[in-house]
Amino acid sequence: MGKFIEWFKVHLNKLKTIFLISVIVIVIFELSNVAKTISIDQLSTIFSRISVGNILLMALIGLVSIIPMIGYDFTLNQILEQKPKKLFVFETSWLINTLNNIVGFGGFVSAGLRSEFYGKKTSGKKVLQALSKILVFTMSGLSIYALISFFLVIFDDHNQFLRQYWIWLVGGGLYFPIVFCLSLFGKGEYLGDLKSSHRLQLIATSFLEWTGVLVSFIATGLLMGIHVNIRDTVPLFIAATVIGIVSMIPGELGSFDLMMIIGLSALGTPRETVVAWLLLFRLFYYLVPFAIGLVFFFKNLGSTINLRYSGIPISLLKELVHKFETFFLYFTGIMLVLSATIPEAFIKMPFLEHLNPIRSRVIVVFPAILLGFLLIVSGRGVAARVRRVYIPSIIVLTLTFLYSLLAGFRLSTGFFLALLLIFVIFSKNELFREQLVYSAEWLTIDGAIMGGLAILYIIIGVYNSPNIHHRHHLPEFFLFPSEQIWIVGFVAILIVSFIILLFVRFLKNKRVQIGEPLDEARIQHILTNHGGNPDSQLVFLKDKKVFYYNDGEEDTVFFQLSTFNNKILVMGDPSGKNSDFEAATEALINEVDRYNYLPVFYENSEEMVMILHEFGYDFIKFGERAHVYLPTFTTSGKKMKGQRASVNKALKEGYQFDVIKPPFSAETMQSLQTVSDKWLNGRKEKGFSLGFFTEDYLQRAPIAVIKNKDAEIVAFANFMLTYTDKLGTIDLMRHDPDKAPSGTMDFLFINLFQYMRDEEGLEYFDLGMAPLANVGTQRKSFTQERIAYLVYNFGSRFYSFGGLKEYKDKYANEWLPEYVLYSRDSWIGFVMIALLITDNAPIQEEKKFSGIRRFLFKE
Repeated sequence: MGKFIEWFKVHLNKLKTIFLISVIVIVIFELSNVAKTISIDQLSTIFSRISVGNILLMALIGLVSIIPMIGYDFTLNQILEQKPKKLFVFETSWLINTLNNIVGFGGFVSAGLRSEFYGKKTSGKKVLQALSKILVFTMSGLSIYALISFFLVIFDDHNQFLRQYWIWLVGGGLYFPIVFCLSLFGKGEYLGDLKSSHRLQLIATSFLEWTGVLVSFIATGLLMGIHVNIRDTVPLFIAATVIGIVSMIPGELGSFDLMMIIGLSALGTPRETVVAWLLLFRLFYYLVPFAIGLVFFFKNLGSTINLRYSGIPISLLKELVHKFETFFLYFTGIMLVLSATIPEAFIKMPFLEHLNPIRSRVIVVFPAILLGFLLIVSGRGVAARVRRVYIPSIIVLTLTFLYSLLAGFRLSTGFFLALLLIFVIFSKNELFREQLVYSAEWLTIDGAIMGGLAILYIIIGVYNSPNIHHRHHLPEFFLFPSEQIWIVGFVAILIVSFIILLFVRFLKNKRVQIGEPLDEARIQHILTNHGGNPDSQLVFLKDKKVFYYNDGEEDTVFFQLSTFNNKILVMGDPSGKNSDFEAATEALINEVDRYNYLPVFYENSEEMVMILHEFGYDFIKFGERAHVYLPTFTTSGKKMKGQRASVNKALKEGYQFDVIKPPFSAETMQSLQTVSDKWLNGRKEKGFSLGFFTEDYLQRAPIAVIKNKDAEIVAFANFMLTYTDKLGTIDLMRHDPDKAPSGTMDFLFINLFQYMRDEEGLEYFDLGMAPLANVGTQRKSFTQERIAYLVYNFGSRFYSFGGLKEYKDKYANEWLPEYVLYSRDSWIGFVMIALLITDNAPIQEEKKFSGIRRFLFKE
């Protein structure tokens, strides 16, 4: 026994989880059983015969009848000597009791839930003792009514039919005296030590509970217009309930209903009327209160589960609701436009009629098209979680509700739109972004939907034109009521297009850019105190924005950014304090997300892959970075035969290697400019991941030069400071095609390796990345990598990827993989296009957009 108790304590949390999941499963199962007994069509027929006032009164009586059961939980907390908030007790008690009405199982489910809600601050034994007292007294009220019913049946011989139930009434009636005596004279901990005040409270609560059940049932019949003999109905109801409870069938489904149908039919009420009576009773006493209980469930039990599992359940639920909300805004909008575009289809094709949530004939074309497209745009704003869409969405849904009311209101339409409106209202906290940045992905989706609907409308109009002869018979639902109505709709589409553009512009708000201009003092502080990487020096080109991370005391990390549409392209690994990379990355992602951008991390190391993977980012291998291990570098051996020949040839022809250090004179800069211009040969300079020729940039570090025998500079490569003591690299590597012989670059590299090893004491030389090296070329490569290979390889005119990898392979000792990481909301094709355009964009030209492109992609 001791081992069992110890095992139980160890696995208590797991057992609680299993219990909660089991309750949910049982509830779903039992609700499905209840649903099988309720026909929507039958309810509609019944409701049509009863006034709205009587239906509302039934619902009110059902809700009031639940209230006495809350007394159980107030008494329970008194027994446990604890004082939780009254609102908490009310909500949780409502949930427990309405759920217990549905599920049943002898009250064991309610006991488990009460333990979960009220037993956390009390010992398990004390909770169990208190629950046992509550549980046994819940049937005392039914037992009292069973005794009363027994005497009514035995001593009133006007109805012999009810006498057959005397044994059930006696059995039920004996329950209360036995329990009362045990609680009064017993000495057990689980029942005998109950205080008189608590005993009276439990008896009164139980009696009022069962009074409420009887009142709800009888009142439902009376409000239906049924002649009810209360003297006969009460004993029959009590006997049927006792039989149902003894069977332990949840909610007494089946046995109770069967007994009531037989009994009431024998008492003169038509069978069909009894079925309707039971149906309404179950609806207003069981389902409606339970629906309210579900609200409390998500508020209280949901909060408990959410707290236990670190907020994940609520987060998942919110995400699910958000997906549904977005889907139904789009769906409703599309159906509204289609109902104006092909109205006959909703008559000729029944499945469309049932699919349509509005379910009404279009009375005016213009409002249907306008509201439909506005709902689609609202859906986009909600999907993007833009704060400014909140009020417009509520207004559009309200107008849609009014429109459907005029078009022929249906209960299902009103319920659907009301539910959707509630979703939108309660989604306010989920709408946190400051602006809408219409991405290429979203433009593709929405363009296909809205453009497709507009084109469909135009095509139908053309085919319906009396001036066009058709060889093929058109489906009837493509026929439009009249040409004039179609023209009105076409004009409506033109007007709606303008309104949509205004709506989108409103959601876009005043564009906020991410990042700040270069602040050299802040950058130098980070690099000097916390270090950098081979890409850090690119920040001084000033062609990118900078995102600074401050740990609360000082700047410790920075990122280099460029914006393309809704993509924030982050160049390379972050620079600065390595231990702050994760926190800095999170800060960047949160800032970018706030303004509706999506980060794309370009040329990142495996370290950043691991960090960003935790934030849910997908990644593809984009290439490999070549490193030369300097301590073992040598030109001897068969592999370096060609390079030795190049070096010897250059030396014989009088070429010399030298490293010049800043500041550089105007003459030197002019010589370098001349070499650079000849190398470019009229091509535009590129930026972002590459350096370009500017005096300010080149004045920041030494430059390796090759001079001919006349002391003219014919080739150069500028050093890139890496702010480490192990790694060296260069950026621009240019030569004069007319004056530098073949092999000049080999001569330059070999001398650089030796210089950085012998003079700088470095271990590695970074030759840079070979894009798409070993990426997407295999049959089983990831689909994303194969797409990236196709887009970048066929889209770039400036690289020979294969040749670059082959050239660097002559020197490299190791190849380190480089990655592109992107949000799962991005499409890899558009990611690669953004990188391709940005990486190859001429730096001299400003981005210029016009027309609709400027409207949608304005920076």
